[in-house]
Amino acid sequence: MIQKITIFVILLACAFFATNIADAADAADKNYYIGISELYAIENLDEQHTKDKFSGPIEIDFDNSWGVRVRGGYIVTKYFTSEALFEYLEAKTGTNINKFDVMNFTLNGKFTCPEYETAIPYAVVGIGVMNAYEDITFNGATSKTSDWGASLRAGLGIDYYASEEVSLQLEGAYTAGLGCVDHVRYTTIAFGIAYHF
Repeated sequence: MIQKITIFVILLACAFFATNIADAADAADKNYYIGISELYAIENLDEQHTKDKFSGPIEIDFDNSWGVRVRGGYIVTKYFTSEALFEYLEAKTGTNINKFDVMNFTLNGKFTCPEYETAIPYAVVGIGVMNAYEDITFNGATSKTSDWGASLRAGLGIDYYASEEVSLQLEGAYTAGLGCVDHVRYTTIAFGIAYHF
């Protein structure tokens, strides 16, 4: 399952970058970038959604978790950047009876403030597709569910250019699932690095 989603994300990312192939000559201006970030997710999951899967009363309390994010983008103008982003995080309960994986792929618009050349603040909004996979093991019984739905994200951040090729990123964002994944809500604090080419 994860392999299929990974392949799907790679293909979408390739298609995303292929749309800008006509601007390949701008590569010398380092308009493209790829990056990776570590993120800390503050969970706001609907715990009742999980409790309803049990026949009796049970205590469910999801812990905050760590995750990873991969992103790539194209700087359209000094004020706007289009970006593709994939993030993965895993939430667990203190009792270890529940494993909850979230994979989120979004296409984002970054609105930048270019007056600052080295440290560039920005606002970002995005829409995408989310998968929530839950694996419950309790008293010898198991339950596995995989839900798909749309997602929205919005955040604020800053890109610090250590050089023309390398930038560091600090970003806070809120992500909300819609439809079948409307029980998924979380806030992320991410720190990452990107290579510009």
